This record gives sequence, structure tokens and C-alpha cells, in this order.
Amino acid sequence: MIPADAGELVTSRDIANKYKVSEVVVDYWVKLEGFPEGWPSGPGRTLVRDAALVDEWLRENLPVYWAQGQDSDNPYGLPEGGPKDLVTLSDICAWEGKALGRTEPVPEGTLRTYISKKKLAEPDRTPGDGKQPEVTERRWYRETAYNFVNRKRRMRRQTKTEEPVGADQAPAAADGLASRASTERTGYVDVQAIAVTYRVAGMTAKGWTRVEGFPQAGEAGYSAAEVDEWVRDNRRRSWTAAQRLTGQAWAGSPTADSTIHTRGKQAEPASAVESASEAPTGRVELTAEMIGPRYGVSEYTGRHWLTVKEKREGDKVVRRAFPAPLRTRPRVYDQDQVDVWVEEHRPHVWAAFKGTGPALLNPLPEGDPLDLLDIYDFAEVVGMATRGEPLARETIHAYHARGQVPLADRTAEDGKEPLVLQDHWYRRTVYEFVLSRRGAGNFDAREPQA
Repeated sequence: MIPADAGELVTSRDIANKYKVSEVVVDYWVKLEGFPEGWPSGPGRTLVRDAALVDEWLRENLPVYWAQGQDSDNPYGLPEGGPKDLVTLSDICAWEGKALGRTEPVPEGTLRTYISKKKLAEPDRTPGDGKQPEVTERRWYRETAYNFVNRKRRMRRQTKTEEPVGADQAPAAADGLASRASTERTGYVDVQAIAVTYRVAGMTAKGWTRVEGFPQAGEAGYSAAEVDEWVRDNRRRSWTAAQRLTGQAWAGSPTADSTIHTRGKQAEPASAVESASEAPTGRVELTAEMIGPRYGVSEYTGRHWLTVKEKREGDKVVRRAFPAPLRTRPRVYDQDQVDVWVEEHRPHVWAAFKGTGPALLNPLPEGDPLDLLDIYDFAEVVGMATRGEPLARETIHAYHARGQVPLADRTAEDGKEPLVLQDHWYRRTVYEFVLSRRGAGNFDAREPQA
């Protein structure tokens, strides 16, 4: 029976139309814990729900979808202000986090990536741009920031076997609670529960189940404890993120007790022994995901190394290609071969990894500390010191767009002498940047090998 105090009643089709999703997505939502109860109504006994309760549930659990159903230019309730107010990247991070239903701001590195991909507009104001008021860091107009946060968000295309999770949004908290409750009752999980627990897409979780060494599924599903141990050893980043977000491991998993004592602390990176798998012959193998974290760099950087090709100048090999994989299903690499390549072609990373002291491939050129270097000089100095060849133009421009290089010492129209027409850095600024990177420091040039 429909309660007497129920407000406007809506069907699954009404919900789909309002929030601009398919009825398949709504059918998934109604199975989640806490979704408003439905009552049969009319000749066809169609289920209907209280529209206000549905809206409130979506606002708390799936804010990206909730915003699609609001007839408002400011659905997230962002602070009032003038369109030309100047805001920082940190402000935008906080507002983006609010739009995604998170208690923490989105990392600044994420938004720098959005800038390089033109998803977030370039800053409206930069230091030394000659406008008033003067700014000392990159700033955006409030209207630019709000246009970004309130943008129409592209949702991930779904299949019937993949849970409908927004491309820009982690699985909702209610998903995790429902999956965790079921897991604690049975001790077993399915692919959907794995995806929710470790905050990955359904297709990613399904891909894990096909990796050699992943626990075998029984009649009741996958053992939660075995899956947690596998993710901890083979997908450390996802495992660490799950512990940080949920504050606990699955009940019965070997990490449940230890997680209680490390709540709120960042887990230590997996060591080479923890991350790598031992082949039957005694050879240690690394998957593509393990390579970057093993050497103290991002997984993205490690994957980029895989694409490095051989480079020749005449008959001389100036850069060796990254080692070929031992197998492709799954794709794994010989750890010894990768070690040799990293030591030779990424000496600053290798030095930090081994803890043997920093090293550069080539010494920094001599020159006046106040010499002005443009962005391509910057690319040449950094590349020659760390890789033995200048950075590609698109690489240094990407670094610049993401704010990964220091602010320029001189800019066009800054009123100083000599006149410059584009960003320039003092030589000392560039050298300080090179010497402060991971694995670098104040040191003598590495002695050339015989």
C-alpha cells in the first residue's frame, strides 16, 4: 500500500527520463541498498516510488547523475560571487570534489592533466601578464571555473555485465556498503563486488580475473580473503586506495587486522619482492603495472617506458628500445632486463631506486646563472642530463601545461630588460629544477664509463 504521506510518484521510466539515463541503469540502482522502496500501483501493478526520496538518495550517493536531473545552472550549490572573481586551482579542486560527492578535494595533478587535455581551460590570469590586479600564481575567473565544474559530464558507456558507474565518479558509498555486507555474510565475492571494493571499473575487475595467478572462482564465487591478498600483492595502488577510502579490509582477509592499525596512514609502496612474481625457472617477472611503482615512479611513466623505441645516429645506437616482453598473455617482462635498461637510460630514477647516490647522464653545461633560457633550452638541458637527448617538444609543453615546471622568471610584457616575447627561465632556475627531481641532488657529474 502506498503511504498516505507519499509525494509525487514516479516509475522507473520517469526516473530514467529525469536523470537522463537508460532504464537499465535505473534497474541497477533499485538493487542498491538504501534505494527508496517501490509500491505496485495501477492496473498493471507498476512499481512507483516517491520522487523526493529518489532525488535525495541520488544526491547523497550518485551526485553526478543527480546533477543531470536538476533544472539549475548551479546544481552543486557553489559559492556565490562575481563572474570575474579570481580563484585558484585549489578552489577548483575543492568544487570538483564536491561535485563528485567526495569529502576531499580532487588532487591538483588531476586538474593539471585536464588542462593539458583542454578539459579545463587555461588560466585566465598568469604572473607577469601586465593586467591588474597583479597575481603571483595562475588564476581563473569564477565563471570559467564554474563552467568546468557544472559541465555536462560524459558517462561511461555500459554493457549489461558492467555496473553503471560514471566515468568521472568512483562507485557510490552505498555500493560499497551493500557489497561489503554480502561479503561479510558469505566470505565470497563476485566481479561487481571486487570493482566496488577497490574503486575500479567493472571491466577492469573482470580483466583481473583473467590474469594468471588470480584466485579461482568456486561455486559461491571468489574467496574475498584470497582476492584481497592478490590485489595487495599485484595491484598495490588499488588496494591502498581501498584501504584509505574504507578504512578496513574485507572481513576474514589476512590484512583486516593490520589495516586497523594503519588507518589514516598511507601504505608503504610494495617492495620488489612483494610486487614481482617468481617464474618457475627462478627468473623474476614484472607485469606492465608493476614497472613504474617498482622504480618509484608512477604507473603511467612505467607504461610510457614500454613504448620507447631504438634510436640510431648512423650506425651508432644512442638509445636502446625497452626490452621485449617475455609473454603477452599476460604481458610480462624480465626484471633483470628492465633493471639494465633503467640503469642505462633513466640513471636518475635508478639512483633513487638503489639508494646509491644521485647521478646524471651528462653534466650540466657551464654558464652564467642569470642566462635566459626559453622552453626549448629548458627541454634540452633536462633531457640531456637525465636521458641523453633533449625532451620532445610535446613533452616539455605538457610539463608546462600541467604546472610541472617552475614559474617563468621572465614573461612577455613584464616591463623588464632585455625584452622577451615568451616565457624564459634563468639558468639557475632550470638547474635547480634538474637537481631537485627524484633521484637528483647536488653532486658531481658521473664519471664516463670506459
